[in-house]
Amino acid sequence: MELQQIITRRNGAGQNYAQPIIYEWEDELAAGLDIPVVTLPALYKAVNRLRIHPPFIAPRKDTFRFVTNGRDGDEPMNNRHTVPCIIDFFERDEGLAAFYRRHSRNRLVLLSSPFDYQYLKERKCPLELGLFAYSLSDRYAGLAERVEKKYDIVLTGRQDPLLYAFFQTYVRRHPDVTYVKRGKDLDNDAAKTAAYYVNGRDCLGTIASRDEFMRLQSQGRVTLYGVQGYLDGPTKGFYHMTPHFLEIIACGCQVIARYPTGADGIDAQYYEFDRFSPSVQTYEAFEAAMDRALRTAVDARAYAAYLQKHYTSSRVRDLKKLLSQL
Repeated sequence: MELQQIITRRNGAGQNYAQPIIYEWEDELAAGLDIPVVTLPALYKAVNRLRIHPPFIAPRKDTFRFVTNGRDGDEPMNNRHTVPCIIDFFERDEGLAAFYRRHSRNRLVLLSSPFDYQYLKERKCPLELGLFAYSLSDRYAGLAERVEKKYDIVLTGRQDPLLYAFFQTYVRRHPDVTYVKRGKDLDNDAAKTAAYYVNGRDCLGTIASRDEFMRLQSQGRVTLYGVQGYLDGPTKGFYHMTPHFLEIIACGCQVIARYPTGADGIDAQYYEFDRFSPSVQTYEAFEAAMDRALRTAVDARAYAAYLQKHYTSSRVRDLKKLLSQL
């Protein structure tokens, strides 16, 4: 199979903070495969919105697209010409049967998480599956070398609640440490657009773009990272790595991490988390790790070598190999 286009949902209404990451992947894939990125035709959008699914609106070219939830799926895209890549998969029981129906005619269904790929394989998924793991756009190569370190700790994005509790204790016990986080108070601020502050005093403003996000993260010496799957709710038990881990490495930060180390730690093993941090579970381990991280420079050469395996250009090669087998 040889892809001829990538269908994107950019420029649509209701875009969330994660969408620009997907656009970066799409652009890198398009360049690597020498194919265009196209938006859905107006006719497709109109007809699909009416829940009418005539076969003539389905793609006739071999098409790649990202699907941002395991429960999503446009019926016309369930055809032999479309290769979906599923992000944020949290389906169980009857949800699995519905997922199989939504993709019953796709020749190949890709998963962004090694955990999800193994999860579906163990459940005898009837679909042809492939792993298209999270990556980082090649545009961030060398980023850490271009940005000066200004702060001891910089926290961006969603925080692991246990690590964040340890962080709160640590900065109270170490008042000389400089830290940047959303909101003035030490109580974690989950609002994605809230202003960032230095030690709860000096406002740095909001983060309105990917470039601003990456630049701020690069200014920190240390940050925290936890996988999904620990909290009650639909994500519980799905121990997903998120692309933020690769962003942290590209930003040249020491990382203090929390992740499963046993059979559930498939993503952690794939991305070699233990090369950067043990899985921290106690405050005593956190304090020792933070003290060590603040006085130790990262191994820039090792970081760069690691990222070579996880840039999107590397995933293009993986995708070509998968498609050649269809």
